[in-house]
Amino acid sequence: MKKRNVKSIQGRQVVPNPIGPECIRVTKVYDWVVLTNRDRNKVQIPEECFAAIEDARHEGNTITATCSEVVGTRSCDFIGAIPANIPSVPGAQIVSLAFHVHIRVQFFCNGEPLPGCNFVVPVSFMDEVILCFPEGTEINCNIFDVQCTVVLNQMLGDMVVLDVTMCKDVQVEAEVKLEVEAKFCGPRPVIPIEEDGFVCPTPRFPQQCPTFFPTLNCDCQGSADFTGEASIVVFEDGLGGPTTGNLDLTALVCDQCTLSGSRIQVTYIDTLGPTPTPTSSDADIDQSFTFTANDFNQPTCATDAAGVVTGLTATGTGIITPAGGVPENATFTLTLTDADPLGDAATLLITGSTLTVTIALTEVANPGLEVEVGDCDRFPV
Repeated sequence: MKKRNVKSIQGRQVVPNPIGPECIRVTKVYDWVVLTNRDRNKVQIPEECFAAIEDARHEGNTITATCSEVVGTRSCDFIGAIPANIPSVPGAQIVSLAFHVHIRVQFFCNGEPLPGCNFVVPVSFMDEVILCFPEGTEINCNIFDVQCTVVLNQMLGDMVVLDVTMCKDVQVEAEVKLEVEAKFCGPRPVIPIEEDGFVCPTPRFPQQCPTFFPTLNCDCQGSADFTGEASIVVFEDGLGGPTTGNLDLTALVCDQCTLSGSRIQVTYIDTLGPTPTPTSSDADIDQSFTFTANDFNQPTCATDAAGVVTGLTATGTGIITPAGGVPENATFTLTLTDADPLGDAATLLITGSTLTVTIALTEVANPGLEVEVGDCDRFPV
Protein backbone atom coordinates (compact mmCIF):
# COMPACT_ATOMS: atom_id res chain seq x y z
CA MET A 1 0.00 0.00 0.00
CA LYS A 2 1.45 3.32 -1.05
CA LYS A 3 2.10 5.71 1.81
CA ARG A 4 0.48 9.10 1.31
CA ASN A 5 2.16 12.33 2.27
CA VAL A 6 -0.33 13.80 4.81
CA LYS A 7 0.37 17.23 6.22
CA SER A 8 -1.24 18.73 9.30
CA ILE A 9 -3.64 21.60 8.74
CA GLN A 10 -1.90 24.86 9.45
CA GLY A 11 -4.55 27.43 8.49
CA ARG A 12 -3.12 30.89 9.05
CA GLN A 13 -1.25 30.06 12.22
CA VAL A 14 1.89 31.95 13.06
CA VAL A 15 5.10 29.94 12.90
CA PRO A 16 6.73 29.79 15.36
CA ASN A 17 3.70 29.80 17.69
CA PRO A 18 4.93 30.77 21.18
CA ILE A 19 2.83 31.02 24.34
CA GLY A 20 2.19 34.62 25.27
CA PRO A 21 -0.31 36.92 26.98
CA GLU A 22 -3.67 37.49 25.28
CA CYS A 23 -6.65 39.64 26.22
CA ILE A 24 -10.05 37.91 26.06
CA ARG A 25 -13.63 39.02 26.75
CA VAL A 26 -15.41 36.55 29.03
CA THR A 27 -18.21 36.29 31.57
CA LYS A 28 -16.57 36.38 35.00
CA VAL A 29 -18.23 34.61 37.95
CA TYR A 30 -18.15 36.81 41.07
CA ASP A 31 -20.08 34.38 43.27
CA TRP A 32 -21.71 30.97 42.83
CA VAL A 33 -23.94 28.97 45.17
CA VAL A 34 -26.19 25.93 44.90
CA LEU A 35 -29.43 26.00 46.89
CA THR A 36 -31.75 23.14 47.82
CA ASN A 37 -35.35 23.51 48.96
CA ARG A 38 -37.58 20.73 50.23
CA ASP A 39 -41.07 21.49 51.36
CA ARG A 40 -44.53 19.97 51.58
CA ASN A 41 -47.16 21.91 49.66
CA LYS A 42 -50.91 21.41 50.11
CA VAL A 43 -52.70 21.62 46.76
CA GLN A 44 -56.38 21.60 45.90
CA ILE A 45 -57.80 18.50 44.20
CA PRO A 46 -60.27 19.44 41.43
CA GLU A 47 -63.90 18.85 42.45
CA GLU A 48 -64.52 16.23 39.72
CA CYS A 49 -61.36 14.32 40.70
CA PHE A 50 -62.10 14.41 44.43
CA ALA A 51 -65.59 12.99 43.83
CA ALA A 52 -64.12 10.15 41.76
CA ILE A 53 -61.55 9.39 44.49
CA GLU A 54 -64.24 9.24 47.19
CA ASP A 55 -66.46 6.95 45.08
CA ALA A 56 -63.55 4.60 44.35
CA ARG A 57 -62.56 4.40 48.02
CA HIS A 58 -66.12 3.66 49.14
CA GLU A 59 -66.13 0.72 46.71
CA GLY A 60 -62.98 -0.67 48.35
CA ASN A 61 -60.58 0.18 45.55
CA THR A 62 -56.92 1.11 46.02
CA ILE A 63 -56.03 4.73 45.26
CA THR A 64 -52.45 5.72 44.34
CA ALA A 65 -50.98 8.91 42.93
CA THR A 66 -47.86 10.24 41.21
CA CYS A 67 -46.47 13.70 40.58
CA SER A 68 -43.84 14.91 38.12
CA GLU A 69 -42.39 18.11 36.76
CA VAL A 70 -43.98 19.61 33.65
CA VAL A 71 -41.11 20.04 31.19
CA GLY A 72 -40.40 23.63 30.18
CA THR A 73 -42.04 25.31 33.21
CA ARG A 74 -38.94 26.11 35.27
CA SER A 75 -38.36 29.80 35.90
CA CYS A 76 -36.49 32.11 38.26
CA ASP A 77 -37.17 35.75 39.17
CA PHE A 78 -34.81 38.24 40.81
CA ILE A 79 -36.91 40.08 43.42
CA GLY A 80 -34.42 42.51 44.91
CA ALA A 81 -31.35 42.99 47.08
CA ILE A 82 -30.34 44.89 50.21
CA PRO A 83 -26.85 45.40 51.73
CA ALA A 84 -25.71 42.54 53.97
CA ASN A 85 -23.52 44.81 56.15
CA ILE A 86 -20.58 42.38 56.33
CA PRO A 87 -17.52 44.62 56.96
CA SER A 88 -15.00 42.13 55.54
CA VAL A 89 -16.97 41.60 52.32
CA PRO A 90 -17.62 44.81 50.40
CA GLY A 91 -20.38 44.33 47.88
CA ALA A 92 -22.13 41.52 49.80
CA GLN A 93 -25.93 41.74 49.63
CA ILE A 94 -28.97 39.77 50.74
CA VAL A 95 -30.56 38.74 47.46
CA SER A 96 -34.22 37.67 47.20
CA LEU A 97 -35.13 35.16 44.48
CA ALA A 98 -38.30 33.33 43.46
CA PHE A 99 -38.20 29.91 41.80
CA HIS A 100 -41.22 28.44 40.02
CA VAL A 101 -42.18 25.11 38.42
CA HIS A 102 -45.41 23.38 37.42
CA ILE A 103 -46.14 19.89 38.79
CA ARG A 104 -48.47 17.36 37.16
CA VAL A 105 -50.49 15.23 39.60
CA GLN A 106 -52.27 12.04 38.52
CA PHE A 107 -54.43 9.64 40.57
CA PHE A 108 -54.93 5.94 39.82
CA CYS A 109 -57.59 3.42 40.82
CA ASN A 110 -56.17 -0.11 41.12
CA GLY A 111 -53.30 1.00 38.87
CA GLU A 112 -55.51 2.50 36.14
CA PRO A 113 -55.74 6.27 35.52
CA LEU A 114 -58.74 7.80 37.26
CA PRO A 115 -60.84 9.96 34.88
CA GLY A 116 -60.59 13.69 35.59
CA CYS A 117 -57.62 13.16 37.92
CA ASN A 118 -54.76 14.43 35.78
CA PHE A 119 -54.12 18.08 36.66
CA VAL A 120 -51.28 20.64 36.92
CA VAL A 121 -50.47 22.87 39.90
CA PRO A 122 -47.83 25.62 40.30
CA VAL A 123 -45.16 25.30 43.00
CA SER A 124 -42.92 28.20 44.07
CA PHE A 125 -40.05 28.70 46.51
CA MET A 126 -38.76 32.03 47.85
CA ASP A 127 -35.08 32.23 48.81
CA GLU A 128 -32.88 34.83 50.48
CA VAL A 129 -29.15 34.27 50.06
CA ILE A 130 -26.06 36.37 50.81
CA LEU A 131 -24.07 36.90 47.63
CA CYS A 132 -21.11 38.94 46.50
CA PHE A 133 -23.26 41.23 44.31
CA PRO A 134 -21.35 44.46 43.61
CA GLU A 135 -22.67 47.17 41.32
CA GLY A 136 -22.26 46.24 37.67
CA THR A 137 -22.91 42.51 38.11
CA GLU A 138 -26.01 40.49 37.22
CA ILE A 139 -27.81 37.51 38.79
CA ASN A 140 -28.05 34.35 36.67
CA CYS A 141 -30.21 31.70 38.34
CA ASN A 142 -31.74 28.45 37.17
CA ILE A 143 -33.33 25.22 38.42
CA PHE A 144 -31.35 22.09 37.53
CA ASP A 145 -33.38 19.34 39.24
CA VAL A 146 -36.91 18.81 40.58
CA GLN A 147 -38.17 15.76 42.49
CA CYS A 148 -41.76 15.21 43.64
CA THR A 149 -43.68 12.65 45.74
CA VAL A 150 -47.37 12.52 46.64
CA VAL A 151 -47.93 12.03 50.39
CA LEU A 152 -51.21 10.14 50.26
CA ASN A 153 -51.36 9.45 53.99
CA GLN A 154 -51.68 13.20 54.57
CA MET A 155 -54.76 13.93 52.45
CA LEU A 156 -56.78 16.62 54.22
CA GLY A 157 -60.30 16.62 52.78
CA ASP A 158 -60.00 17.75 49.17
CA MET A 159 -56.33 18.71 49.64
CA VAL A 160 -53.32 16.51 48.86
CA VAL A 161 -49.75 17.05 50.09
CA LEU A 162 -46.84 17.13 47.62
CA ASP A 163 -43.26 16.62 48.86
CA VAL A 164 -41.20 18.71 46.43
CA THR A 165 -37.41 19.03 46.32
CA MET A 166 -35.89 21.73 44.09
CA CYS A 167 -32.17 22.16 43.33
CA LYS A 168 -31.09 25.61 42.14
CA ASP A 169 -27.94 27.21 40.81
CA VAL A 170 -27.27 30.95 41.38
CA GLN A 171 -24.35 32.84 39.86
CA VAL A 172 -23.31 36.50 40.00
CA GLU A 173 -21.72 37.46 36.69
CA ALA A 174 -20.28 40.37 34.74
CA GLU A 175 -18.60 40.67 31.37
CA VAL A 176 -14.88 41.51 31.77
CA LYS A 177 -11.66 41.47 29.81
CA LEU A 178 -8.89 39.23 31.16
CA GLU A 179 -5.26 38.70 30.27
CA VAL A 180 -4.48 35.01 29.85
CA GLU A 181 -1.60 32.89 28.66
CA ALA A 182 -2.52 31.42 25.27
CA LYS A 183 -1.20 30.58 21.81
CA PHE A 184 -2.01 33.15 19.14
CA CYS A 185 -3.70 31.30 16.25
CA GLY A 186 -5.48 33.97 14.25
CA PRO A 187 -4.54 36.46 11.51
CA ARG A 188 -1.86 39.08 11.93
CA PRO A 189 -2.31 41.72 14.61
CA VAL A 190 -4.34 44.76 13.65
CA ILE A 191 -2.14 47.74 13.01
CA PRO A 192 -3.37 50.55 15.27
CA ILE A 193 -4.52 53.79 13.71
CA GLU A 194 -3.23 56.78 15.57
CA GLU A 195 -5.88 59.31 16.46
CA ASP A 196 -5.58 62.71 18.05
CA GLY A 197 -7.99 63.98 20.63
CA PHE A 198 -9.85 62.36 23.49
CA VAL A 199 -8.34 59.19 25.02
CA CYS A 200 -10.91 56.80 26.58
CA PRO A 201 -10.18 55.83 30.19
CA THR A 202 -9.40 52.19 31.08
CA PRO A 203 -12.66 50.35 31.87
CA ARG A 204 -13.16 49.56 35.56
CA PHE A 205 -14.70 46.21 36.45
CA PRO A 206 -16.82 45.49 39.58
CA GLN A 207 -14.79 44.95 42.74
CA GLN A 208 -14.04 41.27 43.46
CA CYS A 209 -14.68 39.65 46.87
CA PRO A 210 -11.43 37.71 47.44
CA THR A 211 -12.31 36.71 51.00
CA PHE A 212 -15.73 35.49 49.90
CA PHE A 213 -15.47 33.84 46.47
CA PRO A 214 -14.06 31.84 44.81
CA THR A 215 -13.29 29.31 47.54
CA LEU A 216 -9.97 27.48 47.71
CA ASN A 217 -9.75 23.97 46.32
CA CYS A 218 -8.89 21.24 48.83
CA ASP A 219 -5.53 19.42 48.73
CA CYS A 220 -7.18 16.06 49.51
CA GLN A 221 -10.61 14.49 49.83
CA GLY A 222 -12.05 11.59 51.81
CA SER A 223 -15.15 9.72 52.89
CA ALA A 224 -16.22 7.30 55.62
CA ASP A 225 -19.36 5.22 55.95
CA PHE A 226 -20.51 2.84 58.67
CA THR A 227 -23.85 1.40 59.73
CA GLY A 228 -24.17 -1.19 62.50
CA GLU A 229 -23.54 -1.91 66.15
CA ALA A 230 -20.61 -0.03 67.68
CA SER A 231 -19.14 0.86 71.06
CA ILE A 232 -18.50 4.57 71.58
CA VAL A 233 -17.94 6.93 74.54
CA VAL A 234 -20.58 9.51 75.49
CA PHE A 235 -20.50 11.95 78.42
CA GLU A 236 -23.39 14.31 79.19
CA ASP A 237 -23.03 16.76 82.08
CA GLY A 238 -20.24 14.58 83.46
CA LEU A 239 -22.31 11.38 83.42
CA GLY A 240 -21.88 8.52 81.00
CA GLY A 241 -19.02 6.54 79.60
CA PRO A 242 -18.67 3.61 77.18
CA THR A 243 -21.93 2.57 75.54
CA THR A 244 -22.98 0.19 72.79
CA GLY A 245 -25.76 0.84 70.30
CA ASN A 246 -26.69 1.26 66.65
CA LEU A 247 -24.48 3.78 64.85
CA ASP A 248 -25.09 5.34 61.43
CA LEU A 249 -22.14 7.55 60.36
CA THR A 250 -21.65 9.21 56.99
CA ALA A 251 -18.74 11.58 56.38
CA LEU A 252 -17.77 13.32 53.15
CA VAL A 253 -14.86 15.79 53.15
CA CYS A 254 -14.11 17.94 50.09
CA ASP A 255 -16.22 15.97 47.63
CA GLN A 256 -15.13 16.95 44.08
CA CYS A 257 -12.21 18.68 45.87
CA THR A 258 -14.36 21.63 47.00
CA LEU A 259 -14.88 22.48 50.66
CA SER A 260 -18.59 23.10 50.04
CA GLY A 261 -18.92 19.43 49.08
CA SER A 262 -18.47 18.34 52.69
CA ARG A 263 -20.94 16.87 55.17
CA ILE A 264 -21.01 14.73 58.33
CA GLN A 265 -24.20 13.09 59.63
CA VAL A 266 -24.28 10.86 62.72
CA THR A 267 -27.24 9.07 64.30
CA TYR A 268 -26.64 6.95 67.40
CA ILE A 269 -29.39 4.91 69.10
CA ASP A 270 -28.31 3.68 72.52
CA THR A 271 -29.08 0.08 73.52
CA LEU A 272 -30.46 0.72 76.98
CA GLY A 273 -29.00 -1.41 79.74
CA PRO A 274 -25.57 -1.85 81.29
CA THR A 275 -23.68 -1.99 77.97
CA PRO A 276 -20.91 -2.65 78.75
CA THR A 277 -21.19 -1.15 82.26
CA PRO A 278 -23.93 0.91 83.93
CA THR A 279 -23.33 4.65 83.73
CA SER A 280 -25.56 5.58 86.65
CA SER A 281 -26.46 3.94 89.90
CA ASP A 282 -30.03 5.27 89.65
CA ALA A 283 -31.15 4.23 86.17
CA ASP A 284 -29.90 3.65 82.69
CA ILE A 285 -29.09 6.86 80.82
CA ASP A 286 -30.27 7.10 77.23
CA GLN A 287 -27.11 8.25 75.44
CA SER A 288 -28.69 8.48 71.98
CA PHE A 289 -27.94 11.59 69.91
CA THR A 290 -27.76 13.04 66.42
CA PHE A 291 -25.03 15.28 64.97
CA THR A 292 -24.89 17.32 61.76
CA ALA A 293 -21.82 19.30 60.67
CA ASN A 294 -22.55 22.70 59.15
CA ASP A 295 -19.15 24.34 58.68
CA PHE A 296 -15.77 22.89 57.63
CA ASN A 297 -12.20 24.19 57.73
CA GLN A 298 -9.65 23.19 55.09
CA PRO A 299 -8.54 19.62 55.92
CA THR A 300 -4.96 18.65 56.81
CA CYS A 301 -3.62 15.87 54.56
CA ALA A 302 -1.36 13.00 55.67
CA THR A 303 1.03 11.29 53.22
CA ASP A 304 3.29 8.26 53.27
CA ALA A 305 7.01 8.14 52.40
CA ALA A 306 6.18 8.07 48.69
CA GLY A 307 4.06 11.19 48.95
CA VAL A 308 0.74 9.33 48.52
CA VAL A 309 -2.16 10.75 50.53
CA THR A 310 -3.27 8.11 53.06
CA GLY A 311 -5.29 10.15 55.54
CA LEU A 312 -6.76 13.52 56.48
CA THR A 313 -7.98 15.49 59.49
CA ALA A 314 -10.96 17.83 59.22
CA THR A 315 -12.30 20.26 61.82
CA GLY A 316 -15.35 22.48 62.02
CA THR A 317 -18.64 23.12 63.78
CA GLY A 318 -22.08 21.58 63.84
CA ILE A 319 -25.21 20.87 65.88
CA ILE A 320 -25.51 17.95 68.32
CA THR A 321 -28.85 16.97 69.82
CA PRO A 322 -29.00 14.53 72.78
CA ALA A 323 -32.00 12.22 73.30
CA GLY A 324 -34.83 14.30 74.73
CA GLY A 325 -32.52 17.30 74.97
CA VAL A 326 -32.01 20.67 73.32
CA PRO A 327 -29.80 21.10 70.21
CA GLU A 328 -26.47 22.72 71.04
CA ASN A 329 -23.52 24.07 69.10
CA ALA A 330 -20.51 21.79 68.94
CA THR A 331 -17.03 21.52 67.45
CA PHE A 332 -15.71 18.39 65.78
CA THR A 333 -12.44 16.77 64.70
CA LEU A 334 -12.61 13.97 62.14
CA THR A 335 -9.55 11.83 61.34
CA LEU A 336 -9.64 9.34 58.44
CA THR A 337 -6.98 6.72 57.64
CA ASP A 338 -7.06 4.75 54.39
CA ALA A 339 -4.69 1.78 54.75
CA ASP A 340 -5.65 -1.33 52.80
CA PRO A 341 -5.97 -4.10 53.57
CA LEU A 342 -7.86 -4.00 56.90
CA GLY A 343 -6.21 -0.79 58.04
CA ASP A 344 -9.06 1.68 57.53
CA ALA A 345 -9.91 3.79 60.56
CA ALA A 346 -12.20 6.73 61.36
CA THR A 347 -12.19 8.78 64.56
CA LEU A 348 -14.73 11.52 65.29
CA LEU A 349 -14.53 13.72 68.41
CA ILE A 350 -17.58 15.96 69.05
CA THR A 351 -17.54 18.53 71.84
CA GLY A 352 -20.68 20.45 72.83
CA SER A 353 -21.53 22.56 75.85
CA THR A 354 -22.95 19.57 77.78
CA LEU A 355 -22.19 16.60 75.53
CA THR A 356 -18.85 15.02 74.55
CA VAL A 357 -18.70 12.09 72.12
CA THR A 358 -15.76 9.97 70.99
CA ILE A 359 -16.30 7.58 68.08
CA ALA A 360 -13.27 5.42 67.20
CA LEU A 361 -13.88 2.87 64.43
CA THR A 362 -11.48 0.43 62.79
CA GLU A 363 -12.05 -1.96 59.93
CA VAL A 364 -11.00 -4.90 62.12
CA ALA A 365 -13.26 -4.09 65.09
CA ASN A 366 -16.10 -2.70 62.98
CA PRO A 367 -16.60 -4.81 59.84
CA GLY A 368 -18.37 -2.82 57.17
CA LEU A 369 -16.42 0.38 57.80
CA GLU A 370 -15.49 1.98 54.47
CA VAL A 371 -12.84 4.72 54.34
CA GLU A 372 -11.50 6.32 51.17
CA VAL A 373 -8.89 9.12 51.07
CA GLY A 374 -7.23 10.54 47.97
CA ASP A 375 -5.29 13.43 46.49
CA CYS A 376 -6.82 16.42 44.71
CA ASP A 377 -5.19 17.23 41.40
CA ARG A 378 -4.06 20.83 41.09
CA PHE A 379 -3.40 22.79 37.92
CA PRO A 380 -0.24 21.43 36.25
CA VAL A 381 2.90 23.42 36.91
